[in-house]
Amino acid sequence: MLLRKMARNYWLVICLFGGMLLCIALTSSMPIYKNAVLHHMLVLDLERSYEQTGEHPGMVAAQFTMQTDNAKVQASVLKRFDAYWSSHIAGNPLLHVTQDQKLVETVRFGLAPADPTRVDPNVKRSAKLAMRSGIEAHVRLIDGKLPSAAKANGVYEVMVTDSALGQLGMLLGQEYDIKDPKVKDQAIRVKPVAVIAEKDLNDPFWGMQDLKNDQNTLFLPERLFERDFIAKRPIIIGKLGGTAIGDYSRFDLDTAAYALQLKTNLAPDMMGAYNYSVSSSVSVPGSEAMTAYGEREKTLRALLWSLNVPLFILIAFYFFMVTSMLVERQQSEIAVLRSRGASRKHLVLMYAVEFGLLALAAFAIGPWLGVAFTRVLGATSTFLNFVDRGSMKADMDAESWKYAAGAVIAAWVLNLIPVFVATKHSIVDQKRAKARDGKRPVWQLFAVDLVLIAIALYGHYVFRQRMTDLVKLGLDGKSLSADPLLYTIPTLFILGFGLLMIRLYPLFVAVVYRMGRRLWAPQYYTTLLLVIRRNRIYHGLMLFLILTVGTGIYNANTARTLNVNMEDQIRYAGGSDIVLRQHWENDAPPAASPVPQATQPVQSAPPPDIIHYMEPPFELIESLPGVDTAAKVFTKEEGEAWLGTKSGKVKLVGIDTDAFGNAAWMKDGLTPYPFYDYLNVIASDTHAVLLSKTAADYYGAKVGDTLDVGWEGIRPTRLVVYGIVPYFPAFNPNPVAGPKEGDGKPRNPMLIVGHLDTIQNELGMEPYDVWLKLKPGANRQALLGEMEKRQIKLEKFEDTIGSIAESRMDPFRMAINGVMTLGFIISLAVSFLGFMLFWLLLLQGRMLQFGIYRAMGISFKQLLGMMTLEQLLTTGAGFFIGIATGFAAGQIYVPLFQLSFDPGRIVPPFQVISDHADVFRLGISTCLMLAAGLVILTWLMKRMNIHQAVKLGED
Repeated sequence: MLLRKMARNYWLVICLFGGMLLCIALTSSMPIYKNAVLHHMLVLDLERSYEQTGEHPGMVAAQFTMQTDNAKVQASVLKRFDAYWSSHIAGNPLLHVTQDQKLVETVRFGLAPADPTRVDPNVKRSAKLAMRSGIEAHVRLIDGKLPSAAKANGVYEVMVTDSALGQLGMLLGQEYDIKDPKVKDQAIRVKPVAVIAEKDLNDPFWGMQDLKNDQNTLFLPERLFERDFIAKRPIIIGKLGGTAIGDYSRFDLDTAAYALQLKTNLAPDMMGAYNYSVSSSVSVPGSEAMTAYGEREKTLRALLWSLNVPLFILIAFYFFMVTSMLVERQQSEIAVLRSRGASRKHLVLMYAVEFGLLALAAFAIGPWLGVAFTRVLGATSTFLNFVDRGSMKADMDAESWKYAAGAVIAAWVLNLIPVFVATKHSIVDQKRAKARDGKRPVWQLFAVDLVLIAIALYGHYVFRQRMTDLVKLGLDGKSLSADPLLYTIPTLFILGFGLLMIRLYPLFVAVVYRMGRRLWAPQYYTTLLLVIRRNRIYHGLMLFLILTVGTGIYNANTARTLNVNMEDQIRYAGGSDIVLRQHWENDAPPAASPVPQATQPVQSAPPPDIIHYMEPPFELIESLPGVDTAAKVFTKEEGEAWLGTKSGKVKLVGIDTDAFGNAAWMKDGLTPYPFYDYLNVIASDTHAVLLSKTAADYYGAKVGDTLDVGWEGIRPTRLVVYGIVPYFPAFNPNPVAGPKEGDGKPRNPMLIVGHLDTIQNELGMEPYDVWLKLKPGANRQALLGEMEKRQIKLEKFEDTIGSIAESRMDPFRMAINGVMTLGFIISLAVSFLGFMLFWLLLLQGRMLQFGIYRAMGISFKQLLGMMTLEQLLTTGAGFFIGIATGFAAGQIYVPLFQLSFDPGRIVPPFQVISDHADVFRLGISTCLMLAAGLVILTWLMKRMNIHQAVKLGED
């Protein structure tokens, strides 16, 4: 019976299963994505650490120096070390160890030549025996042969470094006896047979300790040392340790947490009560890069939940709509069963089993679909822009299955709510409800739309107040940017505004109806009356479309706004694609070295009053491959300016107006007139300058005023103000923490822009930066390679394009772009499914009505026109209201995302960005939905005959 019932409503069952699948996939994708993106960022940070420090980030190394000669204590220390190292380090699956090295050394002892006639016996020799596991594979032989793995004629063959051979005054191939009172067995003889050196110093094997300090060490083969000197211990052990090299490309958050714990607790955990018997040294080079990942995980988890809240609301609404349709189609059957004695418990249990089967099937498939969602999330570079990010690791884990299980339970319970409500009605209640079909819906009676709008606007007010407080305190709002309410409130606004429009919509249709009351053809007259009088049946579809389309538009605006503002800030702060500074030769004295302690102080020559610089050839930079424009830009942060009785520190910038205008990046609309017009204004006069608005306000300056400009130790020159600008490339006019004015307010930075030639000729020649604008598609690596080839010495190199690319790899930006992109795609898919389902069921339920229309003489073409008008009045209206609501929500709530930045330091000012291409995509999808609906309608009506409709009416 259950399967027959599901087969009878297979369209609804398929759509319900699709919704469950979507919900589970979306939920399970969150931990998968979180782990994938943090793993990706962790590996990048570890690689960056490796490049900067040269220390392998996958290394875990520990060394212990014995503080006691007690044989039992030393035996216990060696035993604890071996047990702990093999289980917690070398054998731990979290560390993915690829190399494992053990080091053991004896204390030093005296050596004497076995044959004093061949080797000088008067040389004092002090050496130690040691073993390093696997050393033979990582050294190269300079002389001799590798030692034997067993005693040869009672002699231990050893390896030494070239420096040890000289330090100890030993000869290769000669035998030496150990002569030391601390050595139990005085019959130990050694013979150096090999001189060794590191094969590759970049090999992680040498990460903890290379051979540089082994100038008195005699290396024995590992097995021989363990058998004769660890097991028997004729010589006291002085040091032991280990180095494990892990494959850091496989490290994850669990590895990071474990490595940080090792750095702190390895020695006490390993040695226990013997920790005071040794002095320890533990090295985990990758720990610095791993430190922040615990906090990052919490923040990213909160952000993902926050970002997905609107999608969960959308899917929940979809569940409710589909389940309500399913229950409505079976309302008569439920009422009859109730009237015949079936309890609510039995009916709910029947639907619980049905929904449970669907949920279990979705649970088996959903998490794997979540992996695909993760790949979509990880492949987003910006909103709806995908790249091949092959290194993203998206794997199933226990956490994702837990999330999926929670989603299954939530979806199952949510789907049972309409069933629980429907099963309380008997057949009498159902007939009574049909008779009162004109009654206003509950949400209109209790003004739910106005309540939701009020809550949303209050939330907007609260966040605005928080942002104002943050600006006053000079703090950033990154902690608030992951607040779920910041993402939930806009959805409540879209929902409330959509309900308000649905409340007012019948009035709009009534106005249209009355305006053409005498003109409408009968079929259109009928359609308009149907929409006016029975608009309640369309509420669910219209609200669903408003929610999906509005959420899609809002997500698009949010993602594009954040992306554009983030990248604009980087471009503005950088000024151009690349900013560099060559090394300038000068006559400045070298940095003073520490004065030695002596009775007479060392006198040094006084520094010159003015340092003279030699300008490097600019043509070397200008002619680099891929360079479109190169501009000289002189910047003096500690410049000074005087106007009347006022003076102050200013940032003095010298430019060549033509080259600067071509090389610099400046966002349109930041200045009252186009940016290039200001450059043209000062181009005609070599003493003309532009003044920042902050400087103009401070000095009370206006166009035409003259300023004295210079810097410490330089005679100032007089310049004329030709223009005042609020913004200028790479200049942030917002106050920073530091010096304050007399009224206690932070001092605003001030800027003066003049001609480079004037500054160099009248003030002084000092090093300038070079701003490079690159040609489209220029290879920056080739540019760097050419610089190295031309032997260009750089003191500064800032890559704005690289900074933008790096910002796109930020896990939080990737999360926003990925979830917003996925939300936009899901909103399109879900709105299409909901639309098709609604109209399919509606058309099937109105077969009798269509048959009667045909019997009355309405042509097929007229019938099709009626349905087209009905779809335009409902689906089309929902689409346009959704677009309007989405844009309204964007204008109201997207500015709150300034909390993702430092609200008081954003330059250029935060701006809401929208793209007409997003509306176009939604428009295309809506046209496709309407076209698909009309095709299905045409197909159904073509199959319908009048006698079938009459037979349906008789039944």
